[in-house]
Amino acid sequence: MINTQILLIICLIALFISGAAYFVSQRKAKPVGYSGARKITNKRLMVFYQKSYVEFSKLPFLSKLIRRVRFRLSAINPYDELTLRKETMRITLRVLAISLVVITTMAIFSKSFVMVLFTIMGVVVLNTLLISIFVKRVEDRLLVQFVNYLEEVRHDYQELKLVDESIYQGAQRSPHDMKLQAERIHDILTSKDPKKELEAFYAVAPNRYLKLFAGVSYLVMEHGDRVVSKGSMYLNALSKLVREIRDDVLRRRRLSYKLSNLSLFALLPILFTFPIETWATTYFPIMKQFYAGNIGYILRIILYSACIIFYLLVRKIGEIEDARYTAVGSRRNWEKHVYNLPGARWFIDRIVPSKRTRKHYQITLLLKESNSPLTIEWFYIQRIVVSLACFIGVIALSIFLHWNTSHQILTNLTTETPHMMGFMTEDEKLRAQELTDFDNAVIRDLKGADTLTRDAVLERVMLLPDAPTENTALSKTVTRITEKMEVLNNQYFKWWELLIAIGTSCIGFFIPLWITQFQRRMRILEIQNEVDQFHVVISILSQFERMNVQTILEWMERYSIIFRPALRKCIVNFDSGPERAIVELKEDSPFISFVRIINRLQLALEKIPLIQAFDDLELEQEFHREQKMDRMNRLISKKVLWGRICGWTPFYMCVLLYLLFPMLYVSIGQMDKTMSNLMNFT
Repeated sequence: MINTQILLIICLIALFISGAAYFVSQRKAKPVGYSGARKITNKRLMVFYQKSYVEFSKLPFLSKLIRRVRFRLSAINPYDELTLRKETMRITLRVLAISLVVITTMAIFSKSFVMVLFTIMGVVVLNTLLISIFVKRVEDRLLVQFVNYLEEVRHDYQELKLVDESIYQGAQRSPHDMKLQAERIHDILTSKDPKKELEAFYAVAPNRYLKLFAGVSYLVMEHGDRVVSKGSMYLNALSKLVREIRDDVLRRRRLSYKLSNLSLFALLPILFTFPIETWATTYFPIMKQFYAGNIGYILRIILYSACIIFYLLVRKIGEIEDARYTAVGSRRNWEKHVYNLPGARWFIDRIVPSKRTRKHYQITLLLKESNSPLTIEWFYIQRIVVSLACFIGVIALSIFLHWNTSHQILTNLTTETPHMMGFMTEDEKLRAQELTDFDNAVIRDLKGADTLTRDAVLERVMLLPDAPTENTALSKTVTRITEKMEVLNNQYFKWWELLIAIGTSCIGFFIPLWITQFQRRMRILEIQNEVDQFHVVISILSQFERMNVQTILEWMERYSIIFRPALRKCIVNFDSGPERAIVELKEDSPFISFVRIINRLQLALEKIPLIQAFDDLELEQEFHREQKMDRMNRLISKKVLWGRICGWTPFYMCVLLYLLFPMLYVSIGQMDKTMSNLMNFT
C-alpha cells in the first residue's frame, strides 16, 4: 500500500508538471497587431521547447521517444532545426500528458501496485499509437494545405505563365508547413542541376503527390507547356492532381472516422480485467479463489495474448490506411545481428527452404507482396524467436502454476462451509486462519514422507493439542489434510506439459507467417487504388511529346508503393532488353488491371505512339472516376469490417472469458459440492 501511495504521489507531481507544460504549449498566438506582451510569451514558449528538448534528450526513455517523434516529423517536412525541435517537443509533451493521465487515473481508482505496473506496460505500447495519431494529423494537414496551394499556383500560372514564379508566389501565401515544401521545390527547379536535386528530393519527399508535382513542374520548365484539348497541359495536370489529393483526403477522413480508437479498444480489456475481478470478488467472495487459481491465470494470459495480437492486426490495417507500406528507416534490424552470430547462419540456412523450391518462392513472394523489410532468412529468425518465446513461456507458466497451486493451498483460508456470497465475519476469519495453521502444521510434519496414508495423517493429527475430538470432525479434518497433501505432492513438471509447450511453440512458429498473410490480404485491397493512380500519372505524362516507355516506368516506380519492387526490377533490366523486361514485369505482378497498363506500354515500345496507347484515358475519364469511387466505398467497407472485428473481439472475449465463464464455472462447482453433501447427508 505504501508503494502504491508513493507511486501515486509521483504520478500526480509529474502530471501537474506535464499538464502545465501542455497548457502552455496549447496557447495559440494572436494575429499581428496585438501587444508586445504576447510576443514575449511566444518567445518564452520557444525557449521552453528548446530547453525541454535538450533536457529530455538526456533521459534514457524520453530520449528514445524524442528520437522516434523527430524521425517521423523530419520525413514529413524539411523543418529547420529550431522548428523541428519545437514540433517534436509539442507532440512528446502531449503523449506524456495523456500517458500520465491514464497512469494516475488507474492508480487512484485501482489502488493496486500490480495494476499500475500493467498500466505502465500498456502505456508504453500506447505511446506508439499516440505518436502515429499526432504525426498523422500533421500529414493530413499537409495534404489539405497542398490542395489549397495548388489552387494558388494555378491562379498565379494563369497570370504569369512561369512555373517557377508561380510556385514561389504561391508559397508566400501558404501556411508554414506547405511553404517549406514549396520553397524547397522552387530551390530545386532554379538550381544549377535540377535533375540531380529532384532525384534527391524523390528519396525524402513526404508523399507521392509532392513527387508528381515537382516532376511535372520540372518537365514543363524543361520542355515547355502546350495547349491540349482541355486547355493548358500544366493546368490540366494540376487539376488532376488536386482531384486525386481530394479523393485521398476524403478516404483518409472516412476511414479515420470509422476506425478511430479501435487500436485503443483492442488494448482496453487488459485494464478492464482488474475492475471486473474486483467487482466479482467483492460480491462473490468465492470468485477470489478462481481468479487466484490456475484457470484464472490461464484465462488472463489468453486474454492478454489476444489483446496484443488483435492490437497488432488493427495496427496493420491502420498502417495500410496511412499508406505506410515502406519500411521505417529507424527500425533496428536485430534479425541481421542474430544472423551474423557464430553458428547462427549455419543453423538458419538449414531451416530456410532451399532456393529454387516452391516453398522458398512462396515465402519470398509473400514478403514482397506484404512489402516486408525482411529477407527470408530474417523472417525465419523471427519465426524461430517467437517459437522459442512461446516454448519458454509455457514452461515458465507451468512452473509458476505449480508454485501458485502450492502457495494457494498453504495460504488460502480454510473454511468448513464455502461462502458463495457475502463476507466472513471476524470470528469466521479467525476460525479459518486457525484451521489453515493447523493443516499447515500437519503438512510440514508429514512433508517428505515416503508414503502418504490416511492412518499416518490421522496419527499426526491426534498428536496435536487442537485436534478435534468428535469422530465426524476428526474424519473431515483428516480428509481435508489428505486432499491438500495429495495436491501438493502432485505439483511437479509433467511430460504432457512438455508436449503442450512443444505444441505451443509450433503454433508460435506460424504466428509471424499468419500476421504477414493478413497484412498482404489487407494490402491487396489497395492494389486497384494504386492502379487507378497510375492512370492519372500516365494521362499527365503522355501529353508530353518526348515521353517514352522507359520514362513512364520510372515515374510509375517513383509514384508506386505496392508495385515498386517489380517496377524497379523492370527498370534495371530494361536496357538489356525492353521486351523481356516488360514480360517479366507482367509475370512478377499478375494483377489484371496492372497487366493491361503494361500491355499498352508494350505496344508503345515500337508499334504505336504512347499517346495513342492511352487515348481512352481521357475519353473515359468520368467512367473511370465513377468506378474508382465505387471501389473506394467497397474498400472502406471491407476495412471497417475487418477493423471492427479485430478491435471489438478482445472486448467480447473479456466479458465471456473473464466474467461469465468464471461465474458459471464456480456456480457449477458449488452446485456439484452441494449435491454431493446432500447425497452424503441422506
